Amino acid sequence: MTRKVLEVMGGSTGGIARHVAAIVEHLDGIDELCIDIAAPPDLQVPMPKPIYPIAIPDGPVRGHGGAIRRLGSLVRAGSYDVVHAHGLRAGIDAGVAARGRANRIATVHNLILDGASGKLKTVLYRRAEALVVALNERVLAPSKEIAAQLEARAPRLSERIETLHLGAGTPSVPAVSAAAIRDELGVGPGRTLVVTVARLAPQKALHVLLDALALMDSDVRLTVVGDGPLAGELRERARRAGIETRVRWVGYKDDSTSYIAAADVFVLSSVWEACSLAAQEAMSLGVPVVSTAVGGMPELIADRISGRLSPSGDARALATAISDVLCSPSDARRYIEAAREHLAHEFSPEQMLARLRSVYLEDAFGA
Repeated sequence: MTRKVLEVMGGSTGGIARHVAAIVEHLDGIDELCIDIAAPPDLQVPMPKPIYPIAIPDGPVRGHGGAIRRLGSLVRAGSYDVVHAHGLRAGIDAGVAARGRANRIATVHNLILDGASGKLKTVLYRRAEALVVALNERVLAPSKEIAAQLEARAPRLSERIETLHLGAGTPSVPAVSAAAIRDELGVGPGRTLVVTVARLAPQKALHVLLDALALMDSDVRLTVVGDGPLAGELRERARRAGIETRVRWVGYKDDSTSYIAAADVFVLSSVWEACSLAAQEAMSLGVPVVSTAVGGMPELIADRISGRLSPSGDARALATAISDVLCSPSDARRYIEAAREHLAHEFSPEQMLARLRSVYLEDAFGA
């Protein structure tokens, strides 16, 4: 008997979209699973099958009624057995829309930092985190740190919350060679290349990475893969720091792995991350990773064992960590070997997909 699953996304770019694409690619048609996708009409990440276009508003309050009605109509028309939402806003809207009609699962990929959006919005988001647990019969957290925060928001419903590391798996072979990418970026012999893949948004704290670059040797070059609302502000910061000729802004790329594979080191300067899929891709590709020690990143990287961790917001410490990796090829090789072993044991996409398949095939959760 066919088991129908609807994946619901609130955002149109980044790791969440790639994660959903992997779920559909590997589980659709397996054990009679039929998986469809509801996503924003401006979705930028290619999907294995056509989507149902449904936009979920960015804000915590306005506009969600329409999204809930559209999702409810889709769930009824499609007779879905399971609705799996990705992200906080999608988890709430889909949780309401599918209530009484389908098993409801939410993966909470990110949380909002205290004070990051102002006091009122922070209070609303904290309530939303509790609400997403109340509205969904199973809540998946991609890191133990996220799971702990959700349990603190909804302690009486903690049995619904489960940690499930989202493994990126081995990336596809880069479409463009490392040599060609470095030539495109003007990174010639004697120069080193730092790459980050990040949305140009406050969470990613790219201003800290720019400040770190300004402290490093002038032969170090930075390439930023991604776009977002802070693009103009960040470019101006690079200009004021006198490093604009050392930074390349290449925008969003479907084939970000080509840029990652060309790097001497991959860096995340975020104020918050779960267990970054881009960092996992770098580790799989044999590129050493330097990250801020935030969110679930210490679950992914053990400092000085499988990569380097740096305090959030500290440009000097970040510059030192990057320089240490660049100046010690033997350490970099050791980090790469340990990182690949850790990924195989703790972030296996096969384990993740097997668990999702099991959850999708369960009978009604009864909550």
